Amino acid sequence: MSKRTLMLILLGLLALMATPTLAQDDGGMQLPEECSTVTLDYWNPFTGPDGPFMGQLVDAFNSEHPNIQVAMTTQSEYYTQLSTAAASGTLPDVAIVHADQIATQVYRNILRPMDDIVEQVGINGADFPEAVWNAGEVNGSRYAVPLDIHPMTMFVNTDLLEQGGFTDAPMTGEAFAEMAAALTSGDNNGFMLTAGFPIRQIFEMLLYQFGGTSFNEDGTEAAWNSEAGVQAMQWLLDAQAGYSQPNLEVDAELNSFKGGTVGMIWNGIWQTTNVTGEGVFFGSRAMAVPQIGPNMAVWAGSHQLTLPTQAAEDPCVDTAAGIFISYLLDNSVTWARAGQLPANNVVRESDEFAEVQPQADIAAGSADYVFFPPSVPGITDAYGPLDEAVSALMNGNATDIQAELDNAAERANQILEQNRATFGEAPSS
Repeated sequence: MSKRTLMLILLGLLALMATPTLAQDDGGMQLPEECSTVTLDYWNPFTGPDGPFMGQLVDAFNSEHPNIQVAMTTQSEYYTQLSTAAASGTLPDVAIVHADQIATQVYRNILRPMDDIVEQVGINGADFPEAVWNAGEVNGSRYAVPLDIHPMTMFVNTDLLEQGGFTDAPMTGEAFAEMAAALTSGDNNGFMLTAGFPIRQIFEMLLYQFGGTSFNEDGTEAAWNSEAGVQAMQWLLDAQAGYSQPNLEVDAELNSFKGGTVGMIWNGIWQTTNVTGEGVFFGSRAMAVPQIGPNMAVWAGSHQLTLPTQAAEDPCVDTAAGIFISYLLDNSVTWARAGQLPANNVVRESDEFAEVQPQADIAAGSADYVFFPPSVPGITDAYGPLDEAVSALMNGNATDIQAELDNAAERANQILEQNRATFGEAPSS
């Protein structure tokens, strides 16, 4: 018996113990006997190369659950499609929603609470990193369960490192500075930063590493204009001056890295196949970002599984949806091969996932240190002024760090206030 088969059997037994009302068949949870065959509509935004991996999971689920059939639809313009479906009463039964969109979709009445279903199928918050689990909660109710984590990642040109006399990539601020400086010579840059995406996310990560936060605890005010925010921004400007180049546009660091002239860059884990392995002509690695400040923190996103609002809820459909969601979590090693980190601790710590590289190495240094925006509707809008401030400072169009961060915070607070009026009271659970 393979390790994978054994793990799935064990997970199925654990799920059975947690949900004694569900019948079992071949080690997997099934619908109660009173439910006939259920068809689930499942929407996701996986229009890229990750889509086929999700398709494999859906096909495997359908073959193992003959009385639950999942029809997967992959949508572009995803949140527009969800809004349109909500207006026409045609929302799917299960949908992927990004962590920073959950509260917004809740307040738009696109998502409904799933506390009962989560309990029924035995999904336990203790099996996930606290931050990514909490991202699915709004006003005390659970609206989402995390499928994955996609963190900021460091990509290293190992050929340049070896030429510089280094054997290991840096994991501390001191080691990073030493290596970046040593690799900055001639046409080579030790580290490269642009003034566009993902520079704000990198700033935010450093902000947390220096002890700050983006917003106050309840998400009503911006908090990045702190001493930690100034430290984070100054670090970026010093790194730009010392190791990088000025006024770089979006993707400039990726293109230069692929050209073999940059020692290290930071970008999302989704860039792994683009800048490592067959994506480049030199030796390269993807790994967890280093700890620059006194606190380890990693910016990340997350795809979360949700139950959209329905005009009439069907217990059989809801149970089937819970079984499907549980299956995706338990088998998320397949999804990890698409370039994500499984959110489920059991899967992430399994021998099978340990063989999925470089995701397993990235997870070891990232998963327990991720952070997410507060669960506030329209929170992504409030980041707009910060995006502009960080880009202006990196481009040299502004020079007073504190003034720029203060101005961005003031404008963000106005947006947050407007959003409170726009979205109104929280929907009843």
